This record gives sequence, C-alpha cells and structure tokens, in this order.
Amino acid sequence: MPVYELSDRVNYSAQQMFDMVGDVASYHQFLPLCSKSDVFDLRIDDDGTKRFKAALLIERRSLRISETFISDVIVNPNRMTVVSKSNGGPVKQLTNSWRFVANGDNACHTKMVLDFEMSSLPLRLLMKASFDLVMGKLTSSFEKRAEKLYGKN
Repeated sequence: MPVYELSDRVNYSAQQMFDMVGDVASYHQFLPLCSKSDVFDLRIDDDGTKRFKAALLIERRSLRISETFISDVIVNPNRMTVVSKSNGGPVKQLTNSWRFVANGDNACHTKMVLDFEMSSLPLRLLMKASFDLVMGKLTSSFEKRAEKLYGKN
C-alpha cells in the first residue's frame, strides 16, 4: 500500500490539535467506519508521555466487514507527537504518526504519516479500491472535529 502523508497549516493551536488527536477514546464519535474506540493499559511516564493500547472497531456492514485494530500508542506532549503502531489482526503492519508545530498563537503546522499493509483480504481490497476517498474522509473528519471542539477559524 502507498504511504499517505498530509502536511498542512491549520488555524488551531498545536496544543488543541495535539489534545484532539491524542484523545483516541473519542475516535468513535467522529471517525468514519469507527464504531468503538477503547483505551486500556494506560501508563504515564514522569515526563507526561502517555503509553497505552487502543482498540478501534472498524465496521462496514454493507460489505460485511468488522475488524478490530489493536495498537500501541504513544502520546508525547514534549515532542507534540502521537504515534500508533499495530501489527496484528487485520494489518500486517500499521504506523500512524502525527506531529504538531506551533505557527503563531492560534495556528500550527501538522504532519500526519500513515504507512500500512492490510493482512485481511476484504480490507485490502476495500483500501485498494478507495484509498484516496478513505484518506480524504479521514482527514476531513479530524478537521470537522476541530471545528466542533474549538469553533470555526
């Protein structure tokens, strides 16, 4: 599968974007196809870095797809990064990383990189057929969530 990279300047602070992306337990509220998002085994390091496992249930009933992605997530407030890695279940490997850099008081530069390979044949076929559409919906979901949480800028 191709590596998907998104780099953009947004009119929200780096802290706002970091907090929103790091709130994995809320993903089921706004991500398409995500019907459940659970966080467990949370550990907080001395520097405030959160380490936990996340389980996202991805469903597309019309295609009879129901897969749970379990990932190891690191939310690092000092680096302003959120990194998620998985290599089981429906994925052979998945790495999703976000980085936020302040660009003024109420704006930031965001960079998201998604690198994955599916092991599940139905999901591999779905992603191959609609990769650009799925990635567009994913990124617009985060944009709409920021608008909802922080107002339109």
